[in-house]
Amino acid sequence: MSIVRYSLGRSRENGARCLVGRERKGQMEIIGLVIIVILITLGMLFMAIFALKADPDKKVFTRKGLAYSTMSALMKTTIIESDCVTGYSGSDRPQLGKDIVEDCAANFDEQPNGYSQYRCGGVHSCVFLEQKTKELLNMTLGSWRKNYEFHSELVQAVGSKPVLLLEVKGGFGCAKKDRDSSGLFPIQAGDAGLVENVLYLCD
Repeated sequence: MSIVRYSLGRSRENGARCLVGRERKGQMEIIGLVIIVILITLGMLFMAIFALKADPDKKVFTRKGLAYSTMSALMKTTIIESDCVTGYSGSDRPQLGKDIVEDCAANFDEQPNGYSQYRCGGVHSCVFLEQKTKELLNMTLGSWRKNYEFHSELVQAVGSKPVLLLEVKGGFGCAKKDRDSSGLFPIQAGDAGLVENVLYLCD
C-alpha cells in the first residue's frame, strides 16, 4: 500500500514539474516573439529615418532614371491593330513615338477632323497622340502619385519658334526649379521638321 502511495506521489510530482516546464517554455517562446517584434519595429524605424535623410543627389538620380525609362517605353509603345484602321495608310501597327508623332507633326494644321496618315481610334493622329499619352502616363506615373509634365514641340527650322504639338500634365505639374528631365527624345518628322519630346518628373 505504501509503495502505491509512493508511486502516486512521484507521478503527481513529475506531472507538476512537466506543467511548470511547459509554462516556462511557453513564456520563453512569447518573450522571444516579443523581442523579434521589437527588433523588426526598430529596424523599420531606422530605415524610415535614413529614408527621410536620404541624399538629395540620389533622389534626383532616381527621378531622372524613372523619367528616362518612362519616356523610352512611351516612345516605343506599339499601337495594337484594334486601335488603328488596318491598311488605311502606312503600318497597321505604328509606334506612338515614331509613326504617330511624325504623322501629327506633318498634319498638325489638319486637326482635329482633317487628314492624317493614321486614323487610330477613328480620330486624327494628333488627337489620338494626346489621348494615348494621357492614358499611358496616368496608368504608370499617375498610379504612383507622381507629378509630371510631357511636352512635344515641333521645330520647323533652325532658329524658329517651336510649335507646341502636345502638353500633358499629371497631378500638379512640375515647377521649373523642382523638376528633373528625361532628356530630349528628338524625332525627325520628314519635311515638317524636328519634334522634340521631353518628360519632366517631380514629387
